[in-house]
Amino acid sequence: MNLSRYIETLQALPASEQQTWATGAALVLAGVLLVLWLEWRHFRRQGKAGSWLALRMVSLLAAPLVVLVVLGPARAVSGMEGLAVFYGLLITVGPLIWFGSHLGVGRRLTPALSTGECVALSLSGLLVFGLPGFAALQAAGPLEAAARHHEDNPPDAGTPVPLAHAVQPLQRFDMPVAGTVFAQSLIAPPGLRLERVDERVGELWYDTAGLSQTAFCRQGQDLHLMWAAREQAPRLRLHWVIDGRRQVAEHRLLPAEGGTPAFAVGFREDGFDVAAPVPRTRVLFALHRAADGAPNYLSMGNSIQPGERQQDGCLMPGYRRVAWQREGPTLAVALVFRRDGGPPWMAEFFRPGP
Repeated sequence: MNLSRYIETLQALPASEQQTWATGAALVLAGVLLVLWLEWRHFRRQGKAGSWLALRMVSLLAAPLVVLVVLGPARAVSGMEGLAVFYGLLITVGPLIWFGSHLGVGRRLTPALSTGECVALSLSGLLVFGLPGFAALQAAGPLEAAARHHEDNPPDAGTPVPLAHAVQPLQRFDMPVAGTVFAQSLIAPPGLRLERVDERVGELWYDTAGLSQTAFCRQGQDLHLMWAAREQAPRLRLHWVIDGRRQVAEHRLLPAEGGTPAFAVGFREDGFDVAAPVPRTRVLFALHRAADGAPNYLSMGNSIQPGERQQDGCLMPGYRRVAWQREGPTLAVALVFRRDGGPPWMAEFFRPGP
């Protein structure tokens, strides 16, 4: 955890968000102080306030020692073995140091604390240190996301850079079941290397590398978008290198022009043609029929043929099955569009004929 980075991120947040974080931190601090006050009040009545304070100083020393002893060896071992080392030390050496230090010191203080009091302070000490620790773990994810957003969107970013890709007109199609569907292509100029594509979710940008995407796909250095009108339109930011310079720009959608033709799939003996590039993650196709006569669909995303590249995630017009003579013609193609809280919409296209 990079504390200075997170502090800088918090300082850069809007005042309303800073207030939310400050309120959460104040509640955690209030909970810790409440536990300590209740402890102090209890032991003061028994004339052991000094012993209580001394044992709490022991807690301050024991807590980082336990963390060091448990996490140090575990981080030195990789893989599942490291996890086994962590849990092993957590249930053996960690409790021995924590409870042993409280019992060993508490019984020797003046006035001495009883065994029960030492154990009780050990347990309440877990709450005192565990509450901020749990809060820090919960905050780490949102803070890391906010830090990335802050780093990718500096306040002095200056004049926005235009996209180097040639933005093709936004197309609009009518598709069975799915309704209105939009498609658009971003064509890279020669010499451009597309390094990264971010997608905006809410107020934050996320790197899409390694994630399965349905609203857009990459084919070489080009990008192709497709989404249903009832889905969330993708908001993308491209990172690229051209002529040795790294640049970043956001792709902004403009309204579609023209009519709304029906989306068509043209079937050939060796494959099929789609009216616009489609992310493979949306595509199902059938080479055979099930016993009931329904198409036996396969996922296009899991059907990489010899000569195709895994990183090229688009179904392009002119798609050809390498083994079409052995497989036979494609019988059906389905494009899947998803919605929150309900079944997906599946637009099916069937090969003409019996």
